[in-house]
Amino acid sequence: MTFLNITDELNYQRVKFGVIQKLQELIIGEGYILFEPDFFEDYEAFVLKNKRVKKEKMIKLIDNDGTILVLRPDITTSLMRQIIPKWQNPSALRIFYNSTIFSRNPNGNMDSIRQFGIELLGEKREDADLEVLRLMVKMFESFGLDYVIEVTDTRFLEGLIDDIKLSDDEQRTFKDILYRKSLYDLNQFITSKQFSEDQKNMLNALFSLQGNLNDVSDMIQQLNLNVKAKVAFKELCESLEAIENRGNFMIDLSLVSTYDYYDGMLFKGYIKGSKEEVLSGGRYDPLTENFGKKMSAIGFTLNTQEVIKEVLRDE
Repeated sequence: MTFLNITDELNYQRVKFGVIQKLQELIIGEGYILFEPDFFEDYEAFVLKNKRVKKEKMIKLIDNDGTILVLRPDITTSLMRQIIPKWQNPSALRIFYNSTIFSRNPNGNMDSIRQFGIELLGEKREDADLEVLRLMVKMFESFGLDYVIEVTDTRFLEGLIDDIKLSDDEQRTFKDILYRKSLYDLNQFITSKQFSEDQKNMLNALFSLQGNLNDVSDMIQQLNLNVKAKVAFKELCESLEAIENRGNFMIDLSLVSTYDYYDGMLFKGYIKGSKEEVLSGGRYDPLTENFGKKMSAIGFTLNTQEVIKEVLRDE
């Protein structure tokens, strides 16, 4: 942020300190331990694991031995690279971080975003999903924020993709359309392929499959889904039904992430007054396998700069 006078800047730093302190006390009270991620990633290895991340947004450097490095664009990938090869304890691991990610904006300048996040590893899948859902609610409500959390299960979309049989390139195009929420591009995509009537109905309905649990359940009944998509939606509903406070959760079955390592529950959180999501995360068991050992893994990251702005606005 840019400040015109030192009084405003000092006030921002005061609120920032209070927000971070409150987050840390809350998370430590839930049994999480601070872990500091590395600043640099091997460029080729990162791109191989995150194929949909735009390369032009990455900040690259050359190491002394000629290796191309990227200034950390994603904290979860960095943490798994550091943790999984050293994993020996069979019990669950709860860690949190307060760090920064880096990217290049359209003007070619470097952007840095401060993030506070948690990762829960090795816990039973159902228990871990519920713990993280409850923790997100607890964090938002501790600041009295007006929020909504959009939730999906990536396996629902995978079931649809299995039905319409897309190539790898077509899948990337399709997911990019969903990420941008472009109805025009989705219609163009549908008309460019030879889909059955059932498949067209499903694709045309995709952006409408959002709302509260009951509304989306009613819409789902009108569609011809395969077993994979049905099971994914059923398990998502069961998780949400187990949450005592469901008023601020909304299902969005077209939800996708920039990162392809998510497999299972996926979520994004928004607060009033912010145009972009301030929280994002989900289940990423396949990512841990890339580093040597597949295990239950779920987490989220919170854009603390947006939270601080909202707290300042309410003062």
